[in-house]
Parts: sequence; structure tokens; C-alpha cells
Amino acid sequence: MKKIIIKFYGLGYNDINQAEVLIYDKNNNLVFKGFTYNNEIELCLKENEIYSLVSNSNIGNIRRVFYVNDNLFLYYSFVALNLPITFLLTDYYYDNLPIERGELLLWQK
Repeated sequence: MKKIIIKFYGLGYNDINQAEVLIYDKNNNLVFKGFTYNNEIELCLKENEIYSLVSNSNIGNIRRVFYVNDNLFLYYSFVALNLPITFLLTDYYYDNLPIERGELLLWQK
């Protein structure tokens, strides 16, 4: 058995807004069911085995297959889809002067 930690990014803190995690072995038997705490979950799994991870939270779902070995590192991010993001855009030269209209172009790096 190997102790592993699976870290999730994009969740809340402590026990607020955490994800439910289900892990199945290669025969589709449920081997773990629980919730993350502080964006991570710690458990022991058999080495050199394949597992399926199913995770559900209020901002998304993750389904992955992973293999447990000596150099296992699991990092997953929840991707929020269709969530409105509100922010206040202010003038560079005048503090607290909101920009009420204009065009904002966003792109990925």
C-alpha cells in the first residue's frame, strides 16, 4: 500500500465548497468515498494498480484514470463553466473612478 495525496485547485477552504471523491479499482469496485478537506484528500492505495477517479463539486466534475507507482503526483483543477464573474474596472489615474463603458479584450497566454 502506498500513501498518496490528491490535490485539487479551485475549491474552497477547510470543509467549505469541497469535492466529493470516488475512487474505483480496475474491476470497478468502489475503494474510496469521501470529501476533500483543504482542497486535498489523503488515502492509501495498492502500488502498480490502475484506479479511476470521479470527483464532483459545485463548480465542476473530473473523471480520470491514474496509475499508482513510486513517482505519483496527482494535481487536478476544477474548471468553472458558465459562472458569471463580476469585477469593478477603475481608471488607472483616478482611484475609485469606475469605467462605465468601453471595450475589453481578453486572451489566453
